[in-house]
Parts: sequence; structure tokens; C-alpha cells
Amino acid sequence: MVNYLCDTNFILSNPDVVSQYNMVITSHVSREFESLEQKGNAELKYKIRKAKRAIDNSTKVIFDVKDYEVRFDENVDKNYTDNKLLQACIDNGYGLATNDILLRIKAKTYGIPLLDVEGKETDDYTGVVDLYLNPNDANDAQTIIDFTENPTDNKFGLITNQYIALWDKTKPTFDESGNHNGYEPINQFRFNGEKFVKLKYKQIRESFNSVIKPINVKQKLAFDMMQNKDITVKAIFGGFGVGKDFIMISHAIQELQDPTSGIESIVWVRNNVEVKDTNPIGFLPDGMQDKLLPFAMPLADHVGGIEGLKFHISKGDIEIQHLGFMRGRDIKNSIIYVTECENNTVEQIQLLIGRVGEGSQLWLNGDMKQVDDEKFRANSGLNALKKLAGNKLYGQVTLDKVERSETARLADLLD
Repeated sequence: MVNYLCDTNFILSNPDVVSQYNMVITSHVSREFESLEQKGNAELKYKIRKAKRAIDNSTKVIFDVKDYEVRFDENVDKNYTDNKLLQACIDNGYGLATNDILLRIKAKTYGIPLLDVEGKETDDYTGVVDLYLNPNDANDAQTIIDFTENPTDNKFGLITNQYIALWDKTKPTFDESGNHNGYEPINQFRFNGEKFVKLKYKQIRESFNSVIKPINVKQKLAFDMMQNKDITVKAIFGGFGVGKDFIMISHAIQELQDPTSGIESIVWVRNNVEVKDTNPIGFLPDGMQDKLLPFAMPLADHVGGIEGLKFHISKGDIEIQHLGFMRGRDIKNSIIYVTECENNTVEQIQLLIGRVGEGSQLWLNGDMKQVDDEKFRANSGLNALKKLAGNKLYGQVTLDKVERSETARLADLLD
């Protein structure tokens, strides 16, 4: 049976694997654990503790404490941890367990077996590939250059409208409290089906003269996608406070106010599912529009509050619609805006796509962690959307950094 050497990120994201396969933990991984535990944020420290417990409880873990000298290529960085891991595999016949796409490609080059974990969502589409590189390493440096000098070389196998973000693995970044929270960005590109292209996006200005701009790398990708006229079905996914509605609503209002955009109205659609385990609020007086307004408050925040929203509704350029009344509609020259789409079935998402008439677009956002009824988990419209990945009309960006507040980041620690 093959012994699989695992890198740090793999063991952090797959701690249970150490009890299922013969896994090799090297001194390089141990040192990274220690460094991250000292500098990491609360979420990362929790993952490290969980991984350590899994290692301690496993009878299949082999510890390799040798500090390997890199010999397989004289041009590569001899101190680069990834190269030392590859050398360890070559010297001992180890396989490799890693989520790092570049490291996997390098391993294949040297005939190193790769571990594909049964049942693991290795192909769970996020719309974004993160590539961690060492600019001091000759191979990695050439990879960085290739994106601009050889943009048609799609060696990472990206599909149409998929993004790739390059990160400098030698330059960690830290938050205000001194906790490690990532790496410095190098560049970002979108694969348009033929070649890699640089991002093209503009800051947007809201009616109250405030400027809206991306505040992290993944938001830059989202801005690029939202402003791409060729993508007519746009999806932004992610957890609490990452900016899904903030980015989409800002762009929707911008499109509505731009006389050259061709957009005449926003049709706000939400499956009015109450938050899981809350008590129903009972009968609401007045007409359907008044009953739906509470579900559209994220939109009201961008148009001057509830009175501003009512003003736009009276003008006819914003429509608040119940999902149950969408069948049979042919909506033209509009943004059909679907929020909280984790609470939609596959059939409901199909219905919404079918409402997109000439000049219209479908915008969706959601988060599978916030599903409010198990029927939407079993028959998930949000997950079904990923079947559109690679279609030239579909774009998706999954945001992963909470920007609402430091307190909001604590929500993920309760999983």
C-alpha cells in the first residue's frame, strides 16, 4: 500500500483522512503547524487543533523527520518547502496528498502518485482557483510570467469564465491583531475559453456620491464578473458578511441608473422562507407588496431606506415579486435578482432561468450554510447552478473573507 505524504493545507482541510490511509507527516509540515498556530486567527487555530487530534488518534501516521535536500532540479529553490516535499516523495516512493493545483501538476511530472480522497468534494466548483507560488523558485517564476506572455497555455485546466488568483507564498499577511490571514496577491486573471485575460472593472458611484470599490482580491473578481456584459447568469456565493448582496445590489442600482445599460428595472425575487427554527410571525395585513417589503430590506439600504424603495416601486423600476408568481413571466430588459438562493430547489432555479427574456440577466447569491429547510439541502438549486460552470453565459465567484466586522467572523467558529 502506498504511503501518502500530505502537505499542511491538505491535512487541515481533511483531518479525518489520517485514519483512512497511510499518511506521512514530515518535519516541514510540523514546523508550519507551529508557525501557523502562533500567528493564525481563531478559525485557523481551531483547524490545527482538530488536525493534531486526528493525527494523535490515528494508527496509520508515519513521521518522517528528515530535512530533505532538493536534488531533482538544479534550477528550483532548494529551500522551498514544496520542493522538499517532492524530493521526499521521489526518494521514498511516497504518494502525495495535496489540494495545491500547481503541486499536483509538478507531482505528475515526476510520476508521483496522487491521493484522490473518496467522497471528498475535490471538484466542488467555486469559480476561483487559488495558486500559491514562490517567485524565488525558477519554475514558479516562469509560471507567473506565462500568464501574460503565454496566455493561451491553460495548463491548469480552467474552464470558461473561471478565475485564477496568484498569491506570493513567501509573503504572509496579518490582520490588525497580528493573526496570519493569508498571503500577498501577485495577480488575477479570468480564462475566457481561449486565453487568460486581466481583470477589467471600475469603481462604482452610488447616488449619495459614495464610492464602492472591492476591498479584497475575491471581491475584485466579483466586480469583474458583475461588469462583464457577456455573462448573463451571475452568481456570488459565500458565508456571512463577505459582501454578496452589497456588491450585487450596488451594481444593480448602477445599471438601473445608467441610461446606456439597457436595464429598465430590477425584479427582486426571494423564496420567502423564514429563518430556520424561528416561529412564524403570522398573518400580515395589507397587500402582497407590503408583505414582501421586509424581505427586500437589503435593497432598501441602497436606495434611501423603505421610503426610497417605495418610491422606486411606484416608478416601476423596482419590482418586489413572490417566487410563486413567476411562472409564465417573460421578463425583458431587467435584472432578475434572486437573493438567499440556497432556499431554492433545482426546479425553482430552472423556473427563474426560464424567465430571462431579451436584454435581461439573472443574478443570484447564497450560502449553503444558511439553508433554512432540509428540502433545499436534498434538492439544492444552489448546487445545481454549478452544472452551468464552463458555459460562456455563466459566471461565478465564491467569496471567502468576512468584511462585515471582526465579530462577524466568529460565526464560522460555531460550526
